[in-house]
Amino acid sequence: MNAASLVYGNLRFRRRQALGLLFVWIVLVSLLILNHAFWRDEVRALSFALAGEDVFEMLKGMRGDGHPAVWYLLLRGAFTLFSTPAVLPLVSFAVAFAAVLLLAWRSPFGWLVVAALMLGRIGLYEYSVMARNYGISMLFMFSFAALYQEHRHRGIALGLILLLLANTNAHSVILVGAFLLFWLLDILLDRSVDRPRAIRTFCINAAIATVGVLLCLITIYPTFNDAAQLDYGLVDLAQRAAIALLLPASSFDHLFFEPVVGPVLAWQGHLMTGYQAVMSIVLIGSTVGLARRPAAMIAAWSALFGLAVFFAAIYTGNYRHEALWLVFLVSMYWIAGSDESRPEMTSAKRLGSLGSAMFLLLLGAQFVSGIGQAFTVAFGSLPESRSRDLAQLIASRPDLREATILADPDFLVEPLPYYLSNRTYLMREERFGNTVRFTRNARLSLSLEEVLASARAVQEATGGPVVILLHLRLDPAGPARVVKEGYNWTLSTTPAQVEEFLSQTQLIARFGPSCCNDESFDVYVLNP
Repeated sequence: MNAASLVYGNLRFRRRQALGLLFVWIVLVSLLILNHAFWRDEVRALSFALAGEDVFEMLKGMRGDGHPAVWYLLLRGAFTLFSTPAVLPLVSFAVAFAAVLLLAWRSPFGWLVVAALMLGRIGLYEYSVMARNYGISMLFMFSFAALYQEHRHRGIALGLILLLLANTNAHSVILVGAFLLFWLLDILLDRSVDRPRAIRTFCINAAIATVGVLLCLITIYPTFNDAAQLDYGLVDLAQRAAIALLLPASSFDHLFFEPVVGPVLAWQGHLMTGYQAVMSIVLIGSTVGLARRPAAMIAAWSALFGLAVFFAAIYTGNYRHEALWLVFLVSMYWIAGSDESRPEMTSAKRLGSLGSAMFLLLLGAQFVSGIGQAFTVAFGSLPESRSRDLAQLIASRPDLREATILADPDFLVEPLPYYLSNRTYLMREERFGNTVRFTRNARLSLSLEEVLASARAVQEATGGPVVILLHLRLDPAGPARVVKEGYNWTLSTTPAQVEEFLSQTQLIARFGPSCCNDESFDVYVLNP
C-alpha cells in the first residue's frame, strides 16, 4: 500500500468509523476543557466582546487590537443568549465540533488522516480546547473544501465563506488569496469547463471575498498595539524575507519538534540550518501529493511562502498560527481527492506518493505533539495559567472579595475576568480596565517604588483593599535589577525598594510556574 492510498484509502470513510472517532473526540476534548485554565489571550477576546452597550460600541472598542470581528461577534451573541463567561469554551467547542464533523462525514480521507487530524494537536487542543479565533478558520476552510466541487461554477456560497474566513484572523487573509489563486488556476487548467461562465462566477465570488479582506483590514488597522509589531530596518526586513523564502521551516519551527531538538542543535549554527533545510524540503514536498491537481499544489506553495514571510517580517508565528497552513493543505488534499474524474499521469502518481508520504509525516508530527499536549493539560502538575488558582484564593478570603487587583506586568490581570468580578487596574496606562493596550504611549519603565505608589493611589481612590500580583520574585538580599517584561516594558528594583515594598505589603501566596506561558506570580496584599 503506497502513501497516496493511505491518505484517501480504498473506500470512503465509513459512518460507523466516523461516529466512533467523534465519540472519542468529544470525550477527550470535554475532559481537557474541564482541566483547562484559561489564559490571557483567550479571556482578552471575551472582555472585548462584552464591552460596550451594543455591538457597534463593541466593534469600535476592539478595532485596532489586531483581530477581525467574527470571533467577537460569536462570543457576544452567545453571551446574549446564556449570560455566562462559560460561552468562551462552549463556542470554541461548538465551532471545533462542526469542523471535525465535516471532516469525518464529508471528506474523502481514510481513517488514518481523519484520526490524525481529530486526535492530533490541531483537533484535540489548539482549535478546540484553546478558545481562540483560529478554530473558526478550520471550520471555514473545511466548508470551502466540502462545497467547492458543487459550487465552484454557480452561486456565491464559496465567496461568502471566504468573506467570513478573511475576518477570523489576519493570517487567513493570506489563505483567502491562496484559495482564490487555486480557484482561478483550476478554471484555467480545466479544459472541460464552460470557461466564460466559470470566470464570471469566480469574479463575483472574488469580489465578495475582497470585501471581506477590506473589512478585516479596516478592523485591525490602525493598530493600537504598536509595541507588538516587529520593527526592522529595510535591509534586515529583506534579509528575513529572503531566509523565509529559502528556508520556510525557519518560520514554521513549531510544526516540528523544535522545542526538543532546538536546544540540542542551537550550539552549532550549521546543524540548525541543516535541520531547517530538511524540514523545508518536507514542507514543500508535502504539497507534491497534489500533483494530480496542479492548481492546488501551486496554491499550497503560495500560502506556505506567504505565511513564512509574514511570520518572519510582520509577526512571529506560534503553533496555532503555523497550523493554519497545515489545515489549508488538508483542504487542498480534500478538494483533490473529491474529484475522481481527473486523469492522473504516471509521473504525477509517482510524485504524488512521495508528496503524500511527506504529508503524512507532517500529520504524524502534529499527532504526537497533540498527545503530548493533552497529557500536559490532563495529567500535568502545572496549569496553563495561575488565574484559576488566584480566583480560588480570593474566594477563600472574604476580606478580598471586593479588592482591586493590579499587577506587573499588567497583562497578568487579563485572564481574571473569566473567574473573578474584581475590578482591575493597569499601572502602565494608569486606568481601570481588563484589556491591555500594548502601546508605546505608556509607562514603559516602572520601578518597584512606583508600583507601590500606584497601589497606594488605587487604595485611596477606591477605599478598599488592594491586591498586587508580581511576576518578579523579590529577594531582599539581591542586587539592583532591571527586568524586561512584555514587548518593551521594564521593571527596576533596588534593595531599598524591595525592603520598603515588603514592609508595606503582606505576601499571601506564591504561585509557581505554569506549564505553557509566563502567568505565574506572587500575591501581595497592601497594608491598610
